[in-house]
Amino acid sequence: MKGVGVCLLVSLMLVLLAIKDTESKKMNLDELKKSIKNLRKPCSKKNDTPKELLDGQHNGEFPKDERLMCYMKCVLTQTKAMKGDEIMWDFFVKNARVMILDEYFPRITHLVETCKNSVTATEGCEAAWQFSTCTYATDSELYIIP
Repeated sequence: MKGVGVCLLVSLMLVLLAIKDTESKKMNLDELKKSIKNLRKPCSKKNDTPKELLDGQHNGEFPKDERLMCYMKCVLTQTKAMKGDEIMWDFFVKNARVMILDEYFPRITHLVETCKNSVTATEGCEAAWQFSTCTYATDSELYIIP
C-alpha cells in the first residue's frame, strides 16, 4: 500500500513539473512568426493575393487592395484574433499574455490601446487592414502577419 502512495506522489510531482515547464514555454516574436507562417499559403490562395502584396506589407506597404485586406482578415481569423467582422481585442490581449514572453506585453497592450481607437471599419477585410496598418505604424516589430 505504501508503494502505491509513493507512486502517486511521484506521478503528481511529474505532472506538476510538466505543467510548470509548459507555462514557461512562452514564445519570442521570431517563434511566434514561425508558428503562423503556414497561414500564408492558404490565405493567399483563398484571396488570390499576389506575392508582391504579401512581401510589401513587411516594408510598410499597405495598398488598399481587397486581396491584401481579405488576406489579413483570413490570417487574423485563423489565429482567432478576429471573428466575423470584429477584432477580438480582449482575446488578443489574453492570448498574448499566455503565448508571448512577458517582456513584450507592455508593447502589446500599448498597441491594442492605440489601434482599438483607429479601427473604425465595420466590414471585416477593411477592419483587418486598418488593424494591420495601425500595428505596423505603432510598432513594426510586433507586425507578425506572414
